[in-house]
Formats: sequence, structure tokens, C-alpha cells
Amino acid sequence: MAKNSTKVIVHYMGWYSDKNASNKKLRHWEHGYANTPIIGAYNSKSKATLVYHTLLAWLSGIDAIAINIKDKYDYETMVELFNTIDELQSISKENFNLKYLISYDDQGFDLEEPLDTTFIKMKDFKENIMKRKNYLYHKKHPLFFSFDYPKKFLTAKSFSTVIDSVFKNNKPYLIWNTFGEGEEVQPYVNAFYPWVQPGGEWDEKGLNWGKDYLNYFYDEVNTFETKSSFVVGGVWAGFDDRKNTSWGGNRLISRQNGKVFDDTWNYIHNYQGKIPMDYVVLETWNDWNEGTEIEPSLEHGYQYLTKTAKHVNKLKGTNIKENSLKFELAKEIHDAIQNNNDTISELLKETIELFCKKNYKQVQEKLK
Repeated sequence: MAKNSTKVIVHYMGWYSDKNASNKKLRHWEHGYANTPIIGAYNSKSKATLVYHTLLAWLSGIDAIAINIKDKYDYETMVELFNTIDELQSISKENFNLKYLISYDDQGFDLEEPLDTTFIKMKDFKENIMKRKNYLYHKKHPLFFSFDYPKKFLTAKSFSTVIDSVFKNNKPYLIWNTFGEGEEVQPYVNAFYPWVQPGGEWDEKGLNWGKDYLNYFYDEVNTFETKSSFVVGGVWAGFDDRKNTSWGGNRLISRQNGKVFDDTWNYIHNYQGKIPMDYVVLETWNDWNEGTEIEPSLEHGYQYLTKTAKHVNKLKGTNIKENSLKFELAKEIHDAIQNNNDTISELLKETIELFCKKNYKQVQEKLK
């Protein structure tokens, strides 16, 4: 595996709204969250929020954002996120580069025959989403993740049937997160990825962070006789849904002051499987309700972004700066857009262009 060819993807939630939103106020924040965003409870559709998130991801060495899609609200955020990434690329004169893709949430699909919802979503994917300029492809095939749950209706086989029906060529690659649970998945899935979990009983102190599960995943996936051409690695910082009053299960994976993030990354650095690891997914950017976020928080600061930069440098041989100055400047840009009625003025466009060229001293002058 050529190290510099591995792409780093982050799993992203677009389901939040703030106290000023005209729709359901504090959407998803009201369920409770383990840590607190540096920018406070935000609206996922806000231009300031989206610029801030995408700049931070890009500055950390992340190559693509996979947005979780379950319902109409998520879809609307997806459109705003993709538009923002395209806009930043244009403003920056191509200095800013970030890809995007979708992670379909199984809860948003059919619960019974026929597969109407799946057909509608795949047709929309074909006609409106995969053709976007920065959508992530693998060898001419658009990628998308599926996050499936136990006892789901939509199996890998039925999903594959819909894909084969809608696409006659350049079929999207389906990336799946479960196997070995009694469902036949290998013949229908293009690649697998692990998802944050202990892989057994949840430990009250949160010390079971998934070591045995990751050992099992990486060993097992390399024994499959499937059409898989690559494997997706998984990295996480921790898990904490003890304050989640909706679907929380009093579950904890202690972050151990960043050790779990480093340990899961080390599986990526030490991977020697026969199937190449072409992608790594960070789980997650901002699932605050389950305490898996790497987005900057009051509790952890920019720690997980500087760690991301460090591990991307090790993975790819790059030399991304591993300090927080640029992240702090991105927050200032966020604040400036927010104070400008959530719009990017001409002065802010000039500022963002300088920022993407890493002319940070000039950015500081513009933001005064």
C-alpha cells in the first residue's frame, strides 16, 4: 500500500439546530451531550458552522466528509454542506480541496416490501448527488457508506439488488459496517468498515475500547472471498452516551486523555492485510449525543485535530502543522460570518482566500 494514496474520511452528523432556528429548536441538542462545542450549540445548516467545520477538517489533513443521511433535515444539510465545500474551493482559487460523500442511515430506509424508499434514494443519488464536482470516487465508482442496525429490513442483498437495477454501469460501491451476524453480506458488499464499539460487554469504567473487536475485524475481513477490492480502517476517540436522554444506554468508552484515539490509529499504521486499506474513517466529527466527536470542545480543546494532523503526517508522509493557531483562526472566521448575518461578505471572501493560502498573519489583520 502506497501510504500517500490512503484517503482519510470523517463521519459527519448534520442533524442539529440552534435556539434561533425556525424549525424544531435545539434539534438533537435536547437529547443531551457529553461535551460542549467550542462554538456552542449550533445549527447544522448555518453557513458559519459549515465553513468552520470544513476548514477545520481540511486543515487537519482530512480528505473527505461522509455526511449521515436519515431524513429530510439531514438531506437539506447535505446540500448546504456540499455547496459550501464547492464555494470554498472557488473562493480559495482551488487551494482548498475537500471531497464529500454520503453515509446512508438504515433507519431512513424501507421497513417492509416493496423497496420504494431505496429505489427513490438510489435514483436521486444517481441523478443529483454522485455527479457533483467533489463527490468521492474510487476508480470511477462513487462511494457511499451504509450504517446498518441489527434487525434491519434492508439487507445487503436487497440493497445490492436496487443498485443493480438503477445502475447499468459505473455502479456505486457499497461500504458496509457489519458481518458475522447471520446475514449473508460478502457477495453483495464492495468493502467493510469497523464502527466504534467495545466489541463485547460495555465496561463501567469505559476501559474496553474495542481492541479485541478491531483484532477480529482486520483479521476476518482479510479472509473474505468477496468482490472487496479494499478495506476501510476505523478510528475513534471514545464513546459516552450517559447524558443522552433519548437513546442513550449509559455506555462509555473512556478517551483516556487521547490514548484510545492513538491506539485505534496505530491499527492503521501497523496494518499488513492482503486487502489494501485505501480509506480510513474517523468516527465521528460531531456525534455529540454519543460523545464520539473530534470537533473542538470546551473539554478537550483542539487536541483531537492536532492528533489527527500528527497521524495523517505519519500515514502519508505529509508535514501538516500540528499546532492549534490555524484552528483558532478558523473559529474567528466562523465568528465573523456569524456576526455578518451568517453570510460571507466580500471582505470575508478575501480573508478566506488568504487563509487557504496559509497567509495567517494577513488573516489576523483582516479579522481585526
